[in-house]
Amino acid sequence: MSNHPPEPAKVNAKDLLMVLIVTVSWGMNYPIMKYVVNSYPPSAFRAYTFIVGFVSIGLYAYFKGISLAVISEERWPVFKLSMFNMVGWHLPMIYGVSMLNSGRAAIIGYTMPVWALVASALLYKEKINARSLVSIVLAMAAALLLAWGSHQQWGNHPLGVGVMLMAALIWGVGNAMMKNAKLALHGVALTFWALFIAFVFFLCITIAFETDQWAWPNLLQWLAILYGGVITFAVSYVAWFHVARKLSAVSSGLSIMLVPVFGVTGGALVLGESVTIPDVSALILILIAMVVVLTPNFNIQQIFQRIKRAKKTPGPQQ
Repeated sequence: MSNHPPEPAKVNAKDLLMVLIVTVSWGMNYPIMKYVVNSYPPSAFRAYTFIVGFVSIGLYAYFKGISLAVISEERWPVFKLSMFNMVGWHLPMIYGVSMLNSGRAAIIGYTMPVWALVASALLYKEKINARSLVSIVLAMAAALLLAWGSHQQWGNHPLGVGVMLMAALIWGVGNAMMKNAKLALHGVALTFWALFIAFVFFLCITIAFETDQWAWPNLLQWLAILYGGVITFAVSYVAWFHVARKLSAVSSGLSIMLVPVFGVTGGALVLGESVTIPDVSALILILIAMVVVLTPNFNIQQIFQRIKRAKKTPGPQQ
């Protein structure tokens, strides 16, 4: 019997396609949302996408033979996870997008891994080391940089930075809860119920506050709803499950780093949003923070030590 550890799963073309689907679809979701919420009630729009999402996931589960049943012991944990990971994330996020350009919203939203790290430390007693503190400082610096620049730009509001930051914080807490949850429920079934619970919540919100704004969606709005429900929720979540199961936690985590990049690029190309120096600077800070959080084996000191040893090693004799 071999004592060698099993080799990591090899990444093939299908895996790379799955990563591409997730990063592009989630990144482009920001400019698409921004376009719709400028002319349509945000909670009503999100309720529509949740309907399409859980119906699509339900059909997928049916044809794949995946049970959607939840045992009684897991109903409360599933509800809590749904409230943080779906409702608590999407509610402030959809309104944050309405106050910021889509690129900025994406940058702030994907500070989530940093807040997941903080939540893990506070709720589950995981240690916060120097690496964690560096990532927190970088993420906060990026948020402050965007808030400082927002009051000078048309279409941006400093309050939007705070709202998006709250969304990222809640999403981070939800991810820490998800990481520590011990559920027998299949991931596809969990997504189905999270989308369904979110739909009920957003339906109540739109009935309570948006009835005077209700209107039948036009063609472009319907296309955005279908994109959000089928591509962003159903297809991308199935792709994400594939990526998260096959790749290492670091590799799957690093794959979402491209989402805010596509969000900024998509906002510039689709909506004509300006990309300013604060935007680029904040994006770089967030990417560095995510690298620090998601690569526990990354050690700057070791890199300098290797460079130093390489300089001392004599080259081949001529």
